[in-house]
Amino acid sequence: MRKKWGEKMKKAVPHLTCLVLTFAVCALIYFEGGEMFSGQTKVAYSYDLNRYQNKKTIETQVASRAQTSEKLQKQRPSLLSYTVKAGDTLWGIANKYNVSIETLTKLNHLKNANTLQIGQKLSILTADGIIHPVSRGESLWSISRTYNTSIEDIIWANNLKQPDTLQIGQKLIIPGIHTAKVTAKAAVNTSTTRLSFIWPLRSIISSYYGPRWGRFHSGIDIAASKGTDIKAAADGTVEAAGWLGNYGYMVLLNHGAGIKTRYAHTSKLLVKKGQKVKQGEVIAEVGNTGRSTGPHLHFEVIVNGRTRNPLSYLP
Repeated sequence: MRKKWGEKMKKAVPHLTCLVLTFAVCALIYFEGGEMFSGQTKVAYSYDLNRYQNKKTIETQVASRAQTSEKLQKQRPSLLSYTVKAGDTLWGIANKYNVSIETLTKLNHLKNANTLQIGQKLSILTADGIIHPVSRGESLWSISRTYNTSIEDIIWANNLKQPDTLQIGQKLIIPGIHTAKVTAKAAVNTSTTRLSFIWPLRSIISSYYGPRWGRFHSGIDIAASKGTDIKAAADGTVEAAGWLGNYGYMVLLNHGAGIKTRYAHTSKLLVKKGQKVKQGEVIAEVGNTGRSTGPHLHFEVIVNGRTRNPLSYLP
């Protein structure tokens, strides 16, 4: 029995040796070769990642340089004075300064572009656009909204060092404004000016037109004691008089030509819908109705369905 078992073991030893050697070789390949392959994979991945990151960095730098170059090549517009000489034409002057005839015509209020006088002074804006004189209560935000342009373009065109500080009467260049927009705004200003608004009441302005508390404030708030008289800013017809949500009790006057004024948060209404009122006529009393934090008048100027800064139209 032992003899047979010994013979079997002798026959099995070569097979076991082969299995052990095979296992050893496989283990060696796994640990040595696997680590090597893993290392190569890591190196290759790291190389590709670095190459991708470097490529993106280069692309970003190229784009940044292109933008800087474009700004450097684009000259900032300026306002010049030009004296008309013999033989000058509006077309020739516009061509010389690379601006449109429309820009020259509007800027200089020329009724007839074909008649220039020798010695006549012309204002030349060295880029298409308009000049906007700053009115009381205006900000870059409200001005940019009026002309549907960006604050950044206005700051750049005028090289403003302190964009948060504007002076009343300061002339700002509004670049790239289409003539139609200028005409529409001029018509609005002319119509409103013809009305000759008066203050609905005289007191301290507690809140101005524009962004406020994460929302847009569509008028100005004038603080006053409850019961203070509110007067019509101009002649008009009462389009609405009553409760209107957050406005509380309010009066809406229609002055014609697409111009309206709103008087909100009142405590007492003294007019009715359809009634004709005269400028200076008392139409309501100051209150604290609707969404309000204290007695005051919320006053709006609405032109063609859009609110405007009331301080641009009040004396």
